[in-house]
Amino acid sequence: MIAWWGWVLIWVGLVLALLLVLAFLAFTLFRKAMALMHELSAVVDKTSALDVDFSELSKPQIAVLAEMTQIRAQHEAQQGRRAEVKLARHERRIARAKRIITRDASTAQWPEGWS
Repeated sequence: MIAWWGWVLIWVGLVLALLLVLAFLAFTLFRKAMALMHELSAVVDKTSALDVDFSELSKPQIAVLAEMTQIRAQHEAQQGRRAEVKLARHERRIARAKRIITRDASTAQWPEGWS
């Protein structure tokens, strides 16, 4: 059987171990909070460029109040821009494919053992 002072020593040891674990966790949490504050200050610095006076921004146009011809013209202009981008992309792909397949094998430098 353990004497009463043995139980006191065990409980004191357990409480000290608990305090050490809590201190370690608090220190870890403090370090993470400081890193978070550093990152937040960096984000605030980066987003300060986004501060714009709202009066300078253009106001959105409500399609319900616009004329049908104006809406149709905007839609057709947007479709035209999309078609131009699509055509340019297609032409770039075709040009790249032609460069790849029209390689002249007679002018290429081949290793000595391949002839």
